[in-house]
Amino acid sequence: MACKNDEKKRIESWFLGAAREAGVPIPSGEICGERPDFTFDTPNGVLGIELSEVRRPASSNFGIVPVNEESWHREIVETAQQTYYAASTVQPVHVSVYFTNARGKRSNRRNRCEMAEVLAEFVKAEVHSATPVVTFMHMNASDSTDSNLTGFWPSVKTAPSTPDGFDFVTIVAEPNPTDWCSGEVGGMVLGDIRSEVEACISEKDKLVRTYRKNLPDGAQMWLLLHTGVTVARSMPIPHDIETWDIPFTFDRVFWFTSLERQFAEIRRGN
Repeated sequence: MACKNDEKKRIESWFLGAAREAGVPIPSGEICGERPDFTFDTPNGVLGIELSEVRRPASSNFGIVPVNEESWHREIVETAQQTYYAASTVQPVHVSVYFTNARGKRSNRRNRCEMAEVLAEFVKAEVHSATPVVTFMHMNASDSTDSNLTGFWPSVKTAPSTPDGFDFVTIVAEPNPTDWCSGEVGGMVLGDIRSEVEACISEKDKLVRTYRKNLPDGAQMWLLLHTGVTVARSMPIPHDIETWDIPFTFDRVFWFTSLERQFAEIRRGN
């Protein structure tokens, strides 16, 4: 398979193969390209397939696109790790965090740098408590330090509290730690899912004539929607998707969810 050696095409190729393994009737022997993303020479003629990611919308996260917020969190954690290890005498640790829900408050670079510095200093101050694992949770001034959480998870400590902006910080002392990471939380409502899928199909449908111009006469043109595995990128296929009627001019439209490894074909409406 002769594909361009870039990250975008590598990701597209992965989703194409994963969707095929899940049961989407995609033939093998794809040829990478642009508009459409892939073409196939099949016994029934040429087939073109365009890919498009369906993402959780800003309406599901107080007006902030979840993928953008996930990127900000990753930047904070990566910077904090670099800051922590800037001192050669520190103990090797793995750190994972959950951020406090920003509830629509946007992050800027200065704020992210400050949060990274605060996290690095917190880990330096509390690494001695990791024997080998310790988790700190955020406590407000009115909260009791006798949290029920400590009864279920003895490694959870509520004093000292995590810094503002961090709900949980877990420190794991180990000789060969992996990179620090953050977890994401979030949810969706059914109305958000359908409207986002419809918007994604509509945007790509505007280019169907362009795709067909780049294919031989009579070629089939499909659209493969896909969602990722992270919380910020994943969306489940609703149970009522068989009843959806969405207008489009593609020959077929499929939606593949990589977290569940499921797919559905979307019915074309008028």
